[in-house]
Amino acid sequence: MGFHNKNIFALFAIFIGIFSVNSLVYAQYTDIVGTWNGTAAGNDTSCTPGSKDGPFTDQLKVVFSNQNAGHFDVSVTVTESNGMTNIDLGTGTFSSANTFNFSVSHTDGGGTDSTNVNGTISGNTISFTFSGINIGGDGCIFTGNGTISRNSSTVVTPDVTPSSSVTDAVLFNIQMQGTISGISNHIGAALAGFGFFRGPSFTDNQFKFGGATGLNAGDGSAIAYGVWGNYSYTDYENDLSSTAFDGSNHSFLGGIDFSLWGDSILGVAFGYDTGDIDTTFNGGNQDTDSFTIAPYFGALLTESFSVDFNLGYSRVDYDQYRTITGTATRVTSTPHADRWFSAFNLNGIAFYNNWILGSRIGWLYASSSIDSFTESNGAVVAESRTKVTTASIAGDVAYSFENYEPFLNLSYQRDISFRKISVTTGPQPTNDNDDILLTTGVRYFNKNGISGNLEYSKRFDRDNFDEDRVSLTVRADF
Repeated sequence: MGFHNKNIFALFAIFIGIFSVNSLVYAQYTDIVGTWNGTAAGNDTSCTPGSKDGPFTDQLKVVFSNQNAGHFDVSVTVTESNGMTNIDLGTGTFSSANTFNFSVSHTDGGGTDSTNVNGTISGNTISFTFSGINIGGDGCIFTGNGTISRNSSTVVTPDVTPSSSVTDAVLFNIQMQGTISGISNHIGAALAGFGFFRGPSFTDNQFKFGGATGLNAGDGSAIAYGVWGNYSYTDYENDLSSTAFDGSNHSFLGGIDFSLWGDSILGVAFGYDTGDIDTTFNGGNQDTDSFTIAPYFGALLTESFSVDFNLGYSRVDYDQYRTITGTATRVTSTPHADRWFSAFNLNGIAFYNNWILGSRIGWLYASSSIDSFTESNGAVVAESRTKVTTASIAGDVAYSFENYEPFLNLSYQRDISFRKISVTTGPQPTNDNDDILLTTGVRYFNKNGISGNLEYSKRFDRDNFDEDRVSLTVRADF
């Protein structure tokens, strides 16, 4: 291994340490605590004859920790092109909110190498330059540059982390599941009027996803349409001490859909959510307001199968604070998030006497972006992005009598990709990526086109997280 590798390693360790402070932001400095990966490329000059081994490109793994008042610790693992690996430790300091400079020394059998590093951070990427000299070995002087990127979505230093950095990562996928499944249920309900779910007639009642009678095509309206509204209350808790929070959410979702082309419908849904969360991990609180618009489409494939698709946008406004440890001082902030989502589902149904069996296979994609913001103490929080891709499978059993259908639904969902959380102190999250949602309730149908649905759901098998939800839906078809 050339001395340059040792120096680069140390150099990077320091460099990364400086920037690794806390990716969430500490004081006025950008937070870079966490694990970063990338490369460093450089060249050796002024070496002892025969000892030069540049140019070189090394792989880097940098871990920043213990950021405090602009200082930080860093560990850098350097892997050279020949496979040799070295680990250097160092410290660094910020010169401004998003820039750093530092010097680091590395001592081995050949002597002490010194390295200087300068870098800038933008989002989840650090760009840097370095220069150094090997005093005790071959006397080479080396220079170069490189980049590293953060590879874990959210790094939390519990007592200094803004609330949204944790709640968005933990709740985003679950909240999207609620919105999208609510819309998908009502697409199936609207399709019922075209003969979907044809089966035995039970006192003028048919099974419908979401609890509805469907569009009454041809019943006195030039274009059949339906309107629906839903209210739900959700209570949730994350009991892992390093990221703990608990709160509740009130959600209003409604829409209108039309039958425009044969056995298909086109509609649009609108939603408003308000949430109140106590963020124990940072001694704070968070209030949220969210507005959603989501066009949707559904079509029959056969008498037993249908497909539905929806996409949408949500704007989330946060009003939050955290408390500085050991004081009563609150640090406030008001960031906002832009969320985009889409989902596709294949639905099926079968009838056995008064029993109705339903099924659904689905796919969900969503992204959330919280713009960079400044807290009341001047701390600058970098922009953060969360993306999830979720596959799900669900089964539904109902029994029809008179105008009612008691039902039980089990849904399994797995996050194929999501932004993980790691913490600098305290127990580490398991980043559990799947769960089971149990839903039970009763549907009401009336041949005059009015229907309703009352249900309770509970989430199981998600580590350190509990969720309970009560929902009421009313639909009218014309």
